[in-house]
Amino acid sequence: MKLSLRKGCNVEDEATRVRYMAAFSETVELDDLTPRARALAEAIHACPGHQPLDIVLRTGRLKGDSPNFTYIWGDNAAKAAEPEQVTVRNWSVMRADSPMSAVEWLEREARTIPLSAYPVGPVGGEPVPSMEAGAGDQYLTRDSILDYMRNRGYPMDVKAWDTLRGTGHLPEPGRYVCGRPQWKPEAIDAYVNRDPELWPISRVAEFLGYEGQSATGSARKQLYRWGFTPAGRAPGRGGESLYAADQIQAAQSARPGKGRRGADREGGKFAAPDVPPY
Repeated sequence: MKLSLRKGCNVEDEATRVRYMAAFSETVELDDLTPRARALAEAIHACPGHQPLDIVLRTGRLKGDSPNFTYIWGDNAAKAAEPEQVTVRNWSVMRADSPMSAVEWLEREARTIPLSAYPVGPVGGEPVPSMEAGAGDQYLTRDSILDYMRNRGYPMDVKAWDTLRGTGHLPEPGRYVCGRPQWKPEAIDAYVNRDPELWPISRVAEFLGYEGQSATGSARKQLYRWGFTPAGRAPGRGGESLYAADQIQAAQSARPGKGRRGADREGGKFAAPDVPPY
């Protein structure tokens, strides 16, 4: 399948001469794509010029679920039962000189679509063959996980995720796509819904080995470096900030020189892949 996913751009050669590199099409094998990315590729292929132009997504809701439905459609019961759809126009295509492959671009863009939504086809066109399979392809990348967790009342800093990723504390990925990990929502739900012991900052400082008047301040600095934020606050006006003990234990054990797990991580056993997540 031929797709046009690149735009022309000026490039500079080794002699600092600038030349124009034209946009070009490239062939993508559908079997190399996950179902959601395959549905997106089919939708792009059905657009004029095989470019990512106006692509329809179903949101996973019905039109009747929209608060604006009555204003637009009145009490039309037939319309209320139709799937709600939106059109996406602002697809950020690659520069012609980008080292990213077409497969990587499709996989990245497919994971920017919310879990509840999925590609249907081009505006005015028929649903693509992989629409249903794409709807069922429910996996999350790191960045979409952080949004997913935040929407469930469990915000996590990207630094905290990356700190914990190499310790064996976070859920194992369900699969790797283009060398990058992806997780099933159920695995993230189980992590969010766990019931960890909560430690006050004074207990954290003691565990980390800080002593003296500056112990809690030093502990806070280390927690900031890890990206950890309080999970709550102890009762009372002077209540200390509370932190998830299991996260602190995992991060501490993975520090160089802090025991077996730290040594294993240095040797690569718990290291995350050396490619950035989408």
